[in-house]
Amino acid sequence: MPEVEESLVLSRYLPRKDKSCLLCVLRASVVIIPIRRCGKKNYRGESMGEVFQFRSSASLEMLTGRKAYTLTALLHLIHTCTESSIFYHTFSAFLKMREVHVPYNSDFALWVYRQLGEKALAERMMAVDFGEYNTVESLRRRLEGIIESHEAFRPGAFAKKADEPFYLYDVQRFVYLTDKFAYDLKSFREVLPTISLYSLYYHFIESRIETKLQTDDFSNWIEKGLGLSGLARKIRSIDISAYDLEGLRGRMIRLIDDHLRDREKGVEKKKSP
Repeated sequence: MPEVEESLVLSRYLPRKDKSCLLCVLRASVVIIPIRRCGKKNYRGESMGEVFQFRSSASLEMLTGRKAYTLTALLHLIHTCTESSIFYHTFSAFLKMREVHVPYNSDFALWVYRQLGEKALAERMMAVDFGEYNTVESLRRRLEGIIESHEAFRPGAFAKKADEPFYLYDVQRFVYLTDKFAYDLKSFREVLPTISLYSLYYHFIESRIETKLQTDDFSNWIEKGLGLSGLARKIRSIDISAYDLEGLRGRMIRLIDDHLRDREKGVEKKKSP
C-alpha cells in the first residue's frame, strides 16, 4: 500500500459541491483529476503553465479464476482477457522483475520459460519493446503472433503441459491526489525526489493506460504545460527496460538538471556585454 504521508482520504475529494475537482470512473479505476490553473508568472518572474498535482495509486490484485497449463490455453487467455490484465502481466510485472533482477519482462515470458522450458519462445517474448506499442491491443496482438509463430518452429511445444498453471490476474486501480504540487520546472525538480515510488510508477508507467501508451504524465505536462518540448522528448525517450524505479527517477533528475543548467548559462550570456 502507498506510504502513509501520501495516503490522503479519498472521500475528502468527493463532495459534488467542490468544483475544483472532477471525479471520473474509467473502467475499473477511480481517477480524480484536479482542475487548477495558476497565474502567468511565478515569484521569480518566470512563465508558468497549469499546476501539476502529483497523483498516486493503489492496486487491488484479483485472481480471475482462469488459468492455463499449455501454450494453446495461454494463447486463449491472452486473446480473451481484459486490457488491464495484459497491462498487469506485462508493464506491472516487468517493473517488479526489475526490482529483483529477474531477466524477463513479463509474467507470460517467465511462465513459458520456468514451467514449459521453452527458452527460445520466452526470449522472443522478452525481446518485445513495450515502448513500441501505442495501445494495449497492439501489444496483445504482438504477443499472440509470437506464440502462434512458435508452433511452426516447435510444434511439440504445444503438447507440453505444465506442472504449475499460469494464473490470470486482473487489477482494480485506485488513483488519488496527493498534497504535492509543481508550478514550474524548478518546483517540479524540487518535488521529484520526495514523491513515493507509487506516485512515480503511476505518472511514468501506469498513466500510459489513459494515454494509450503514447506518453507519460511527466513529459506530457512538461511539453504542453511548460512548452519545453525538447526536454519532454528526452524524458519520453528514457528506456524503461534499463532502469528500476529509482533509476528512472535519477535519470529524470539528471535530464532536468542539465536543462536548468543550460538555461542558466543562456541567461548569463544574454546579460554579459
